[in-house]
Amino acid sequence: MNPDELVEIALEVDGEAAEAVVELFNRCNGGDWVEDSAAGEASGGGAVLESTGYDNLGDPVAGEYKTVVKTYLKPGPRGRRIQRKIEEGLWHLGLLYPMPEPVVRPVREEDWAHAWKRHYMPMRIGRRVLLTPAWEKPEPLPGDLVVRLEPGMAFGTGLHPTTRLCVAALEEYVQPGDSFLDIGTGSGVLSIVAAKLGAAPVWATDIDPLAVRAARENASRNEIALSPEVLNIEQGSIPAGQAGRFQVIAANILAEVLVGLFDGTYETVSLAEPLAPGGLLILSGILEEKSEMVLSAAARHGLQEVGRRQEADWVALAVRRENAD
Repeated sequence: MNPDELVEIALEVDGEAAEAVVELFNRCNGGDWVEDSAAGEASGGGAVLESTGYDNLGDPVAGEYKTVVKTYLKPGPRGRRIQRKIEEGLWHLGLLYPMPEPVVRPVREEDWAHAWKRHYMPMRIGRRVLLTPAWEKPEPLPGDLVVRLEPGMAFGTGLHPTTRLCVAALEEYVQPGDSFLDIGTGSGVLSIVAAKLGAAPVWATDIDPLAVRAARENASRNEIALSPEVLNIEQGSIPAGQAGRFQVIAANILAEVLVGLFDGTYETVSLAEPLAPGGLLILSGILEEKSEMVLSAAARHGLQEVGRRQEADWVALAVRRENAD
């Protein structure tokens, strides 16, 4: 095999099976790339998740939503060992989920490294948020909020359904002067959108140092000052010592992780603790079938659903304290 080629392993599955396959690929191959096929969303190490079923404008096509999960291996003995582990893991997953045979093919490393950028185009979300890759020069409409992103090694161009839902929710709920917290910021897209909507201060956290670096770089691309008063991006999870501080909190994380953050599974303060009285919590990264599980966890902390958005199998929930005025 040509040393400039990689081995691509790919298979098409539905939402819940996709989570399991991504976890398998990450365990076997380390790190993760996440890519939206309509938007070319890519980042970092061993698994790629392409959301299919979108038209050229990035809008979902009814009944066609599927997910293609890929991983890329270097040629050689180590790559062959990883491939055998992946094949064994897929066999076991096939006992739990419908699992097609993976497609294995060589790809040129240079072609792979740049191909996703050809698909990542400017996209409008909501009424006036225009997300664009840093290398594009879109023509915004009057009043547009242009957010320039380079995902780098961190998840999130903002074009995966979960992030799109969050951005639309921010446009609906965030008011100028709101204090805002973004938990699991990734590329920083939600924090940057919130800052452009007038939120201040904006705090963002991520446990991944690569994400923190990417988010800070994206903030600079958008000419947003990095300071505690404007936009503060730190490594970590839910900040301690900030009880009742934030009017709006966003967490675009998987459903099981959200429940754990509410209930203290991860040895952090509760996800509800930093929320101000009457504040709003936007929860995304949730498969529709798991939304009630997340709402039950929120209800245990006095939070009730006040809004919901859905795209394909994914939902974003807005919850507020029951006793809010």
